[in-house]
Formats: sequence, structure tokens, C-alpha cells
Amino acid sequence: MDFMMKLFSLTCKDTSPLISEMMDHRVPLLKRWKIKIHLSLCQVCMYYKEQLQTIRSLAKKLGQEDVPVKKETTLPQEAKEKLKLMIETNK
Repeated sequence: MDFMMKLFSLTCKDTSPLISEMMDHRVPLLKRWKIKIHLSLCQVCMYYKEQLQTIRSLAKKLGQEDVPVKKETTLPQEAKEKLKLMIETNK
């Protein structure tokens, strides 16, 4: 039984970065089990996970509200000439 407890036990310090990792990447099955077991027993880490999910959701909404960047941006001819001159003089 002690072996099983050690196998599946994680501290809060171990769990918090794994929660974030699990949101960004696919995590191996054993790690996922460890995280889920810890979350079922630890209200603090569960609250941390909920906070991260809220932050991620709000960040996505903010990103959608941004003005799209023009795909084609051109410099005025005068700026192009100045850049060309600067490059040629620094050789």
C-alpha cells in the first residue's frame, strides 16, 4: 500500500506546474492520474486550476478583441531609400 501511495502522491509544489502543462500539452497517462488524484484531495490546487482556466479564458477573449494587423505593410519610398543608404554606408 505504501508503494501505491508513493507512486500516486504529488505535493502541491509538484502539481501546480503540471496543471499548467496539462492545459498546454498532452500529458502522459500516469501524470494525468497523479494530477487528478491530487486535485480530488486538494482544494487549494483545484482552486488554482480554476483560476488558471479563468485567466486563459479571459486572455483568449482579449486577444479576439484586438484589431487585426494588416497583412501587407509597406514602407514609404523615402524610408526605403534612407534604410538602403544606411545599409550601404555601414558596410
